[in-house]
Amino acid sequence: MMDLLRQNTLFSGLSEEQFARVLAGSKSVEIREGEVLFRQQQVAEYFYLLVTGDIKLYRLSPDGGEKVIELIRPRQTFAEAVMFMAGGFYPVNAQALTDSRLIRVEMLMFRALLEHSPQSCLKILGHMSQRLHGAVQEIEQLTLQNAKMRVVQFLLRELPADVNAPYQLQWCAPKTVIASRLSIRPETFSRILQQLIQEAVIRVDGKFIEILDLEALRQY
Repeated sequence: MMDLLRQNTLFSGLSEEQFARVLAGSKSVEIREGEVLFRQQQVAEYFYLLVTGDIKLYRLSPDGGEKVIELIRPRQTFAEAVMFMAGGFYPVNAQALTDSRLIRVEMLMFRALLEHSPQSCLKILGHMSQRLHGAVQEIEQLTLQNAKMRVVQFLLRELPADVNAPYQLQWCAPKTVIASRLSIRPETFSRILQQLIQEAVIRVDGKFIEILDLEALRQY
């Protein structure tokens, strides 16, 4: 499992000695479905690499409403940017959507390594720049695209680059969570799926969704 850590962009530029220090400051952890990994405003001591499972990052509004910020997939790291934030608190909550395995990395140790590894600093800057670019694209989608376009974009992002229809996907999260991620109401999400079903673009069967007409999906 630690091989996944070595292959990740954040750690691939470290020397063997530096990576040995990372391993000494890392631990494999498992959390059950529904378990909270950390909470908003909790003091941040670790960042994580997801090995298996699904994690949602979300914030709560003063009235208790939930907004999903990001859905984390296997091989993704998260919470690493907190190393460079004033205060050192997690800005979101993290909760397991399914039973999940993660690698927990000590922030202070890794930040100390970065002070002596310019190559790793450049890689982490590139990594965070990609995340920022993705966030800017998401803001554009949320502000300029209607709800149906957001759903279509979500489906297209889930597909491999060289996919051919028909192609089956499995929902990465409950539909209510996906709707929150796309900033639309669950009933709106369900209505859009029904429209795509009626247009013979997709077929939905429980946790599975089959793309029937990829070209029609792309033309949206």
